[in-house]
Amino acid sequence: MNTSKYIIVCLVLFQFLGFTNAHANQPAYFVLGESQFRGVQIYDVIQDKDLNYWFATNDGIFHFNYYQYEKIDCDKAKSNSGFNFVMGNDSSIYYHNLNKQVFRIKGREISLFYELTEAESGADISLAIADDGNLLIGARQIIVINNDGVVVNRFDASKSYIGEPYYLQGMGTMYHLSQLDTLLVYAKGSFTTHRLNARITPNSVMKFFNLSGVVYAIGLEDKQHYRFNAECLELIALPKNTLLAKIGARRIYETGEEAWVAGTLPGVGLFTNDNIEKGIELLYTDYLISNVYKDVEGNYLLSTFDKGVLVIPNLQVPDVIASFNDDPITAIYADKDMGLLLGSSKGKLYSYQNNTLTTINDQGKRPIEAIYGHPEGDFIIFDNSPIRVYSKATNTITEFTVGSLKSAVFASATQFYLGTNMGVIHCIWNGNEFSISHLDSLRQRIYSLGYHPITKLLYAATSSGLYSVDTTGIERPILLNKEELYPNYLHYYGGKVYAADKKRGILIIDVNQVIGIIKPIVKGKVAALQKIRIYQNTIIGSNTNGFFQFDMEGKLLKSIHNEFGFSLKKVMDFTFQGNDFWVSHAGGIQQIDLTYTKPQLTKPLIRVDNIWVNDLAIDFSAAGKFESNQRKIQFSVSAPTLKNRETIRYHHRLTPYEKEWNTNSYEANQITYNALAPGQYTLEVKAENEGLESEVVTYSFNIAPPYYATWWFITGLILLFLATVYILYRWQIGIQRRKSQQENDLNASKLTAIQSQMNPHFIFNSLNSIQDLILKGDVEQSYSYIATFSSLIRRTLSHSEKEFIDFEQEIKLIEIYLSLEKLRFKKDFTYNIETNDIGDIEVPPMLIQPFIENALLHGLLHKEGHKTININFELTEVLVCTIEDNGIGREQAKEIKERQRPDHESFSGKAIRTRLEILSSVFKGDFQCVYQDLYDYGEPSGTRVIITIPVKHKF
Repeated sequence: MNTSKYIIVCLVLFQFLGFTNAHANQPAYFVLGESQFRGVQIYDVIQDKDLNYWFATNDGIFHFNYYQYEKIDCDKAKSNSGFNFVMGNDSSIYYHNLNKQVFRIKGREISLFYELTEAESGADISLAIADDGNLLIGARQIIVINNDGVVVNRFDASKSYIGEPYYLQGMGTMYHLSQLDTLLVYAKGSFTTHRLNARITPNSVMKFFNLSGVVYAIGLEDKQHYRFNAECLELIALPKNTLLAKIGARRIYETGEEAWVAGTLPGVGLFTNDNIEKGIELLYTDYLISNVYKDVEGNYLLSTFDKGVLVIPNLQVPDVIASFNDDPITAIYADKDMGLLLGSSKGKLYSYQNNTLTTINDQGKRPIEAIYGHPEGDFIIFDNSPIRVYSKATNTITEFTVGSLKSAVFASATQFYLGTNMGVIHCIWNGNEFSISHLDSLRQRIYSLGYHPITKLLYAATSSGLYSVDTTGIERPILLNKEELYPNYLHYYGGKVYAADKKRGILIIDVNQVIGIIKPIVKGKVAALQKIRIYQNTIIGSNTNGFFQFDMEGKLLKSIHNEFGFSLKKVMDFTFQGNDFWVSHAGGIQQIDLTYTKPQLTKPLIRVDNIWVNDLAIDFSAAGKFESNQRKIQFSVSAPTLKNRETIRYHHRLTPYEKEWNTNSYEANQITYNALAPGQYTLEVKAENEGLESEVVTYSFNIAPPYYATWWFITGLILLFLATVYILYRWQIGIQRRKSQQENDLNASKLTAIQSQMNPHFIFNSLNSIQDLILKGDVEQSYSYIATFSSLIRRTLSHSEKEFIDFEQEIKLIEIYLSLEKLRFKKDFTYNIETNDIGDIEVPPMLIQPFIENALLHGLLHKEGHKTININFELTEVLVCTIEDNGIGREQAKEIKERQRPDHESFSGKAIRTRLEILSSVFKGDFQCVYQDLYDYGEPSGTRVIITIPVKHKF
């Protein structure tokens, strides 16, 4: 029957079988993928070239990289199940299903490699890799297929059942043709047949296997096994092994120096050259073993149905005698008469002797924390509420109801001290009953007791410190550098008392003094041991982190929990039974051989499995060039190991970002940098196992600077800045030039206005009028006129320095000017100024006077009769000044000017417009003037000028 179909049949049988306790002679193991493969049947396992694992199951093909399980599908597969992994010379992995399909795994992808026809397929299918690298498919025919999936040869064996393939060095791949008792050999591209020299059961199919270079064969029908002589192709019968017949062996797995046999019963048999001719005991009978595989690291992987994969790191390390899953053992004590005494979490007291477990007491109400006895005494002390003393001689139990037992120590076979939460009780057996008394000097809470049989001193670690008490009851504190001590465990050995102190290590006490300190070092730190024993001049100690053996100077000799396969299981208690050492941990009770030496460690391996950039996976082989916004970089690393997972540490640093190495546990294999700055980086990572380090693996990458930090952008920005500065400079120069020009023009216009007001003709007329008044003897009026004239000159000069003056000052200047002109025109000239109570504004100086002068010189000077000029001001958003005269009009004035060509040039219209433009540009306002000709019945009757002046408000 084919292996794959046989495994499925075994599952049905397994459902009717109960579980049994583990056997003491089976190797220690742990379970891999227990939750992942719960309810899943595992048929086969193999490691690929990257040392990752592949599992063929009834639920499909799974890939395991030591941290994650991933199901890999093939859309052309007609069923999920996979069987019979083999690895080709190119590291491709092949397997088949029950639907005549053969698949190839390459990298992380599965593809359909070959599909058998009806003529090619048979009841069973086998796979093998030939010496030429071709795949051999054994069914009704043996088909030879190259790496391209092309059939290059075949052998028709339809008349005979084809046995499983076996590769024999120097010969080739062999198949046993049962009906013909012939060996069919494929080697170097061709098939040959060889007659088998043996007397075997007719039609029996031979399964060949190797044990340390010796080839054996077993008849799968009659369970007879043979030694195979390859030179003469002879099978030499060996004494029949009764176990093979018992388990209905159908499957044999080679692991080098061992062969494993599994059949219809739960469990698996282990063969070596030493016991192949003897009866062997089934191991792991709690499980139906479906496959056995030895990986590169030397672990033995036993696949199961529904229970994951059993991993055996070392065949020399024994398993627990029992798991005690329902009632874990919390305390153990070795007694020369009763064997191993076990206290359980439910308060039960057992005796384990000669592989027999006997219940001594089952009336407990709480877990038994410790068991105490005297090597030559009759009494066993334990506490499962209340404190009890068991007599081996009478098989009776005495109860002490006082306190909660924390520690006990024997002074002799009939005298002991009980350390409780309320102090120390002294108990003496007088042959009939116990005499009980309290030590008045020790009424504190007791953590541990120790007794020195030579000095008769009792030592007590209490809530108040460490004390010694002599036989008279005198109590003395034990100090170290005048400081109180608070050890958690005391142990007598070789005339000294050893105290396990959380802070300092192990204190060595002689009488009442600390004479030395041992510092047990684990991972560079002093280990805070909870319980210690000294064995053959070494220290055995346990704490919450593990179980260790040190030399007497504190140097770590071995991590017992790692070497004996219970790394993750908390240590409850331990004891010695002669030279046998027993430990109770979360996995059960296990015997430890302290003389066992762990094989020499080899350098661990390290690899970078995945890289994520901004949470997106990238190809590790891709160039490490990232954009400026790709600043979150994450790596996953792994050390491919199953047996050293608890001792492996990852060390990593990112240079030049980090100077020191960071350390992660094996589980913490993710290395994340969330916000790296632009730059060149190199990740350095290495694995370390108990001081032995792997090679350093590196990965270099570069994060580009943002565009604004690149040299070309900075250069362009500098050039742009310089160009902008230059343009702004030129622009400012232009503004300054224009402003200077405007100021010059404004000053020129002011000068022109001043010249208009102070032209020689005006001054001459004014002085002439003053002279005329003086000649007439009108001293008072002449003085007034001179004062008015001087005021005009002073105000004109004063206002010329200002950009704006009060509106009232401009009106005053106009009034002074017109008063002087009135003297010139005599009595036939009148003027009127209407300000409409305008105030609190400022206007440009000497802006209105030139328009009044033009009205006087060109409009009124040549007019006959009465002359008038009216000036009116109105304020809206701007100041509007209206100047209206009753002169001859602009046309007639123009004609007179052209005809007379006077030597006085007035403030012309062009100059007025120029000044208004300058004022508009300088003060950012709209200065305007509009001329209107006035007519009376069609005849010119004067001129009106409307001036718009932007103003500044004072408030």
